[in-house]
Amino acid sequence: MTATDVDIEHDIERDIDVLADYPVFAAYNANVDAIVRVDDELAAALGEPVDDDSPEKLHATGELVTALQRTMTAGHGNELPMSDELAATLLEVVEPDEQGLGGQAGLMSNVLSVLGAAPVFYTYMLSDRQRATFQRPDRIRYPVNEDGELALVPLTDAPVADQTKVNFIFEFTEGTEFHGVTATDDTRLIAAMRPERFNLEIGDLDEVVDRLGEEVGCALLSGYHSLKRRYEDGTGFEEHVASGKRTLRRLREGHDMRVQVEYGVTHYEELRRLIREEIVPEADLVGLDGRELSMLVSDLGLGDALPETGRPAVDDYEALAAVLDELDVDGVRLHATDYFLTATDDYLDPEAGRRGFEFAAVVAAAKASGGRVRTPEDVQGGLAYPPSDDGVAAVAELADHVGAETTAAGSLATDAVVAVPNRVVPNPQGTVGIGDAVAAASFALENALVDADPARSEERLSGSHADD
Repeated sequence: MTATDVDIEHDIERDIDVLADYPVFAAYNANVDAIVRVDDELAAALGEPVDDDSPEKLHATGELVTALQRTMTAGHGNELPMSDELAATLLEVVEPDEQGLGGQAGLMSNVLSVLGAAPVFYTYMLSDRQRATFQRPDRIRYPVNEDGELALVPLTDAPVADQTKVNFIFEFTEGTEFHGVTATDDTRLIAAMRPERFNLEIGDLDEVVDRLGEEVGCALLSGYHSLKRRYEDGTGFEEHVASGKRTLRRLREGHDMRVQVEYGVTHYEELRRLIREEIVPEADLVGLDGRELSMLVSDLGLGDALPETGRPAVDDYEALAAVLDELDVDGVRLHATDYFLTATDDYLDPEAGRRGFEFAAVVAAAKASGGRVRTPEDVQGGLAYPPSDDGVAAVAELADHVGAETTAAGSLATDAVVAVPNRVVPNPQGTVGIGDAVAAASFALENALVDADPARSEERLSGSHADD
């Protein structure tokens, strides 16, 4: 099966209608992204690489150059924290090609606001500069403690900080040359600031966070990987992960609310263990990209037991299924370039998962082709891009592997696996935020479908291709 064999239509208006005013909580990480194209000018500005054995943290431009070379050779994205000194140097010697909203929670809230949902967004510090990067701040609410009561105020009225977290996003395309190294794929390296305030502590909101669960249908939580090894007050990973766990439990206490945790890339092995053992079991679903899946498989010691069939979706599914067996969650989800895939164990209705992924593929294509999605109508532009040949073929191979049939749209939905081919855009305007748009659009829509009025649930779940 190829893309020419599948039905590329999708009822975007129906999905937008289902998603309208659906409340989704997103926390914790948000920042301003300084996007820089990797080229000869950057090479000159940063200088020569230095010998460095895969650092956990970047301290100097030479280390950054070496990390960029490794990322370009590996062909998958990476993220490394940087020292305050390196951040100050980059702000002086590098002129960003573009600056805009960054951070998973910020990006997810932004896309949900544009799609017509009703996101509730929290981050540790929100500067005026950062707030100005949101496209629809009037549609985003921010939780605050007002005299012991929870209040959800418009983002335009949220308390502001005097510091802005800036991450440098170094983007490159396949074939880009940099200090003698050639990129093997289109991806990026993130050099991330780690302010003291990014510590999972939510201040006086802690007093009322249990009431927040009454106001939202589901939650997308991210940024656990942003913790510092050691803070100025002497605390470290263990104290702050424990605090984040308490917050998550109180958020869910007494509420039938589903939670997806975005795993994130961190090179601190101890932090990955704490996230895996303390945070993940409190969620329903874990979201991963390819790099995060590889790290998780390695950390769990699963690599030697996994088959290598040469069929990408089959290999990814087997990896996800193995991870799922080790984690106390209902589903593990991957967004790859050519397809989206969830290995599940009684997580929601698979038809809702399929609809969510198919919607997310159109949103991703619209964002990749135009750089930004500014209105719900902009999403329609994603329909101009059919599912990729590689994605359709990969999902068909997976369907054969599990003994199931694909739909007319080339999708797969069973009680154990949901897979949908992505609509890949040639020469995308940018890669920043596409994965977060996929996570937000798919998770929010599938939850909105399931939480819909029971009298309309059958109609809503009978959307495009449900009868195939």
